[in-house]
Amino acid sequence: MSKKVSVLPPVNINDEDASLFLPYLSFELSPLKVKRLTNAFVTHTGFCVTENGLLKESHHDYPPQFDYFLKLATVSYEEAYENPDNLVVLDDDNTYLSIHHPWFMYYHWICESVFRIWRVKDKIDQMVLLLPESYKKSEFVMSSLEPFRFKDIFFIPEHKSILVRKLCMPQIKPLMEVYDYGMMKEVRAFYLNYVLNEKNININCGERIYLSRKKADRRKVDNEDEVVSILLRYNFTILYNEEYSFFEQVAIYGHAKYLVSIHGSGLTNMLFMPKNASLFELHKKRTNLHDWHSLIFWYMAGTLGHRYYHQICTPTDIDQDIFQANLIVDTALLEKNLSIMFPS
Repeated sequence: MSKKVSVLPPVNINDEDASLFLPYLSFELSPLKVKRLTNAFVTHTGFCVTENGLLKESHHDYPPQFDYFLKLATVSYEEAYENPDNLVVLDDDNTYLSIHHPWFMYYHWICESVFRIWRVKDKIDQMVLLLPESYKKSEFVMSSLEPFRFKDIFFIPEHKSILVRKLCMPQIKPLMEVYDYGMMKEVRAFYLNYVLNEKNININCGERIYLSRKKADRRKVDNEDEVVSILLRYNFTILYNEEYSFFEQVAIYGHAKYLVSIHGSGLTNMLFMPKNASLFELHKKRTNLHDWHSLIFWYMAGTLGHRYYHQICTPTDIDQDIFQANLIVDTALLEKNLSIMFPS
């Protein structure tokens, strides 16, 4: 049975931006299944196909994207059917665990894949985790898996699919922008305990962090020098996540009470911040038909009990979408919003 989860509007909401938030002050959180399957076909990208077709529990529920998901799964199935070298058969007594999917980035790994593991955490010592071979190269993937005690990990060779005799597949969240607070609280405590007590990592960069994307290849703040000059007056530390390991980031954000950054996966680290922290998200103004106003970090902050602030920013190139465009931050408006966050 689903339940309704309510979130507060941004602390600094104004009449101009109200339509982006006020119609969406709640979301439905539905129970998720854990599927136990026999003779399941799993693509390299994590889609699961059975005799009944593409399993809905293996992909997001965004109707405009279903045909694309189906095409990806069908191509993998046909390639394996036409060329047996493209298929790896796992016909043993092990139970294999599938938790990955095509959208690979820090947010999707932490907020979806890790939480799929969490739902079967009491049985993972009896399971072999399935992962694409390329995931071996990801520091945050391999580090975040370290505290778990899988029976083993099987890395799926590049461009190959697998046929699994015994498969466990926790359902992926149908929608990215829904969150289970109880589970998030448990995962936060799990990682903080491991980092602080098992790894003995305790890095404190201060309570106020500005997460910069200056070293990224896209979606930057073009007038960041001006933005940083203002934030330094508010005693913010300028941080680049690329310079820290996953465990170091867990420790750093475990101390942070204020986080300011442009929309992007780096905001996922609010998961490790203490309750009643504050998040300030810089959004892209909608300027073309490919744009939308993303709710994922507002909902995430609200579910975690953080205070949420936002600012709409003009893109340098109005034809670029939310994933590509660099932003120009209105510094006068930034000063105004920071004065709300830090009233004198």
